[in-house]
Amino acid sequence: MGVVESNEKDVGRWASLVLRLAIGSLFLSAAVGKLSGGLASIRGTVGYFQATFAETWLPQTLVTLHGWLTPFVEALISVWLIVGYRLRVGWIVTCLFTISLAFGMAVAKKHDVAANNYVYVLICAAGLYLSRYDRFSVDGLLKRP
Repeated sequence: MGVVESNEKDVGRWASLVLRLAIGSLFLSAAVGKLSGGLASIRGTVGYFQATFAETWLPQTLVTLHGWLTPFVEALISVWLIVGYRLRVGWIVTCLFTISLAFGMAVAKKHDVAANNYVYVLICAAGLYLSRYDRFSVDGLLKRP
């Protein structure tokens, strides 16, 4: 392995760790905010989703389900990325979930929020790409590709 290849892997390892911690902490803070108030807080999240999408073509059943699942998915994603177990699958799930949030905001005509969410999708795609270099994770400890 040449010096350039070694430096690329070192940068990839650190960049992957930084993205995992950044996105993981983002989802952790979102999950804690929604889960810390217990059932009342989760109901508030569901109510927000229902009100936001009431005048859209999205089925209210799907919106309500997404509202109920969101706090738990955010908690799962945060732990998954920070720990780094089966990291590629974790990034794919994170990308798909973030796309669902961005798409929903676009449908609700909240284009500024959708634009920000699509930036997170791009960051998640970069995390997926860089996960091949990651060694500061459970996968890295297990030497899992």
